[in-house]
Amino acid sequence: MDDKKKFDSDTISQQRKAREEFLELKRMQSGEIAPPPPPSSEAKTPGTLSEKSENFWFYNRFKVISILFVAVVLAIGIIQCATRKNYDLKITLYTMTQFSDEQAQKIEEYFTPYCSDVNKDGQVLLSVLNCSYTEGGNRQFTQAMDTKVQSIIVAETEAMLFIVDEKTLERLNSIPSSTSLFGNDAVMLGDDFYSAIKTTGYVDLPEGLRIVRRNISNTTMQKDKNAAICYKAAGAFLEKLRK
Repeated sequence: MDDKKKFDSDTISQQRKAREEFLELKRMQSGEIAPPPPPSSEAKTPGTLSEKSENFWFYNRFKVISILFVAVVLAIGIIQCATRKNYDLKITLYTMTQFSDEQAQKIEEYFTPYCSDVNKDGQVLLSVLNCSYTEGGNRQFTQAMDTKVQSIIVAETEAMLFIVDEKTLERLNSIPSSTSLFGNDAVMLGDDFYSAIKTTGYVDLPEGLRIVRRNISNTTMQKDKNAAICYKAAGAFLEKLRK
């Protein structure tokens, strides 16, 4: 008996609910009340911190990635600019006897006292660009060094001085130009230079090394202000070296 009463009560409740939903539908159709938004347009508001984070990342991930990428690029550029050394002069070491980087460092130390503060930044910095190679050695390496030297001649305004032997000087002067690339102001390097850069465990240093200043007349650097300043400073460098 009790079960029958419960069943009748549930039936009446369902009928009442159905009637209410029917009446609500009729009122919507007649325009008395606004219809509810479709399920797809209902926005679910994130509740927990995790849900909010996931929601933010889903809608903003591409913006965040783009901003981070730009920030990293800018940071790298700023660090490079801050740590980049501004050299007063550069000496290109171009010989057919390969020098080690340790010897190139010793050449920098040897010649720094002859250099001046060309760029007026309060310090004297000299760099040696090691383009030396072994005559008859690896052909690809030799070609790479030749290409590097040519790019230095074209683009490096501070690289007015070259340490060469007789063969590499002839090779450089054979580069097509309206005038000789190197003048007659070469300074032969003496015993004190050889003693200063001698390093145990490496091949004997070649004889007849000289340091020479390149010519910028009738070249792309002729009208370059910085090249003109470095050219003059290189001349003063050689004058100090001769004394």
